[in-house]
Amino acid sequence: MSIKNNNTLCERVMRRVYFIWFVKKVVPYFIVEFSLFVGFAYLISKNVFVSNVLQYASQILANNSVNPAVWSAFAWNMFIGTEFIVQLSVLGVLAMIVLLFKNFIISLARITLSNTETNMARQSLHN
Repeated sequence: MSIKNNNTLCERVMRRVYFIWFVKKVVPYFIVEFSLFVGFAYLISKNVFVSNVLQYASQILANNSVNPAVWSAFAWNMFIGTEFIVQLSVLGVLAMIVLLFKNFIISLARITLSNTETNMARQSLHN
């Protein structure tokens, strides 16, 4: 078997190993976090009138206010003026977004590092 065929076989095997690792270690977290995200988003959709929020936001824009302090005050007042379940849902959605991105980035870094280590080991075997 030539070195080229051996490298191709190794690459295919390692892709499968990475895929299996990803499915076993990462996908369950994504499923749980995404399910929680959808649940919190559903609660928000049932308890918040998005059209009213957009109407209030358009009123702020109509006053030519693009000041971040005005928008922060608007967001804070809208948040404080809602029911507890909506506040909990908004915080839950934000937390799930942060966790999804954190887990995605960590998983991507782990796969990249594993791939680099595998390539280095493969090169040392051939040298």
